[in-house]
Amino acid sequence: MLWVKTLGVVLVMAGFGSYGLLGANSLEKRVEQIRNIRLAMGFLEKEINYLHTPLPLAFSRSAQCVQEPARSLFENCSQSLQDRQGITISEVWAQSLIKIRGLSDLNNEDFELLQLVSSQIGMSGTEEQNRLFAMIQEQLKIQEERARLEAEAGHKLRAYGGFILGATVVLLLL
Repeated sequence: MLWVKTLGVVLVMAGFGSYGLLGANSLEKRVEQIRNIRLAMGFLEKEINYLHTPLPLAFSRSAQCVQEPARSLFENCSQSLQDRQGITISEVWAQSLIKIRGLSDLNNEDFELLQLVSSQIGMSGTEEQNRLFAMIQEQLKIQEERARLEAEAGHKLRAYGGFILGATVVLLLL
């Protein structure tokens, strides 16, 4: 009977500890994902403003340079624009953001910032595009720094907190 209790304690501790470690890992992945989106925006800016690449091809080339979820975001935009379904870039961008929401560790604030892009991308002159991309990249850089600070502050809390919560639950059950 003692081995059943011991197994239960180990499973509870492992479960809560794993949950805490996953939360800590999610914080770190968010920083990397924001950085990838910022880099992809830089590639997209150069493709649109300097090389005058058509939007579907610009999105496709930008997607090749980054990792997930930025890759999926830009590939979805490229594919939707190539399909010529009669929807605007704003709608394509919004749909692509919805598709990657479950695949990413980005929070609502990150998605709201990315949604700002949809109203102006590919719709205005070069000067406005340059300002838009400069503003978005600066905002993403700020968001990345915030995420980094949150990850540094929250990593230990989440990692150790999961094991501490597991120990608390075990003590309450005994």
